[in-house]
Amino acid sequence: MKMLISVVSTIVFTAASGTADAQPFAFEKVSAIPLQLGDEFVGLISDLIQDTDGRYYLTDWQQHSVWICDSEGKLIRRVGREGAGPGELQHPTGTAVFEDKIIVLDTGNGRVMIFKKDGTHLNDFRLDFLPMTSGILVSKDGRIAVNSLWEPTLFTVYDMDGGIIGSRGERVPDQAVGYTIGDQHFSQTPDGHILYSTVKEYPVYRMQWDGTVIATYEADSPGYGKLTYPPGAMFINHKEIMKIWTPILRALVVSDHVLTQRKKENVESDGTIDYFGDLFTMAGEPVQLAIELPMQFYAADGNLLYGIDTTPVDEGEDNPHIVVYRLVE
Repeated sequence: MKMLISVVSTIVFTAASGTADAQPFAFEKVSAIPLQLGDEFVGLISDLIQDTDGRYYLTDWQQHSVWICDSEGKLIRRVGREGAGPGELQHPTGTAVFEDKIIVLDTGNGRVMIFKKDGTHLNDFRLDFLPMTSGILVSKDGRIAVNSLWEPTLFTVYDMDGGIIGSRGERVPDQAVGYTIGDQHFSQTPDGHILYSTVKEYPVYRMQWDGTVIATYEADSPGYGKLTYPPGAMFINHKEIMKIWTPILRALVVSDHVLTQRKKENVESDGTIDYFGDLFTMAGEPVQLAIELPMQFYAADGNLLYGIDTTPVDEGEDNPHIVVYRLVE
């Protein structure tokens, strides 16, 4: 039986602070939780969330499923299977939980799939747009928000039966971008607001569900570069663009701050990816910039941050593990 491995190590942020008297923050690695899936194998994880009971939901784009694990990483059940029929999924990219329901963004089939927590299929509905859907949220009163990186609006809100409540936000012209599986740009704050990154550039928005902007988060952070297409170019050189561009990923509320996340692809060397974060007050004032992050974080709870590490914890272990960090001051 694979055991929970707890590690405590401190990574001190060395980036410049946004205010003269602010103290540097630090990451403290709390635990590494191996996924105990028996004979099952994880494919490519596109999202990770945790419910109020401590269960983890891992959206698996490659295995066309959602893995539900307990707080120690032990598999409770696998929801969904490959296909286009009722209860089947095709390359899902996000999951949300509402009461006794699991709500999955079934991207490959262009729909939202709703299950009971025991895996029973309840219903599904088609989306009114298909390209580049990547994130899904559910409000405290059961509204569903789905984003698309190519639509003129930032996200569309539905009821549980698929009725359209409305489209929210307005995308800046030429802000449509590609999507990398495993990158997320959409989250919800503890008080129910939406944090939205357009990926291409700052700002990140904190919005109400009706689209009203409450706060914005942006800074001229060291190493930050927005997506810029060469004027009149018919063909885009990915390597040239990625020399400058640092896509802005999912923003999270951690310890009463907003952490925005950026990634830098090292296209001129080994092709690895480095992650950086900018920390803001809830009102949008920069606190600390260009923080080196150990990975992309998918979820946060209080001062805890959750990510996925594909490096095996145990020798011979095939599945990845959930990593938990704590933000400390």
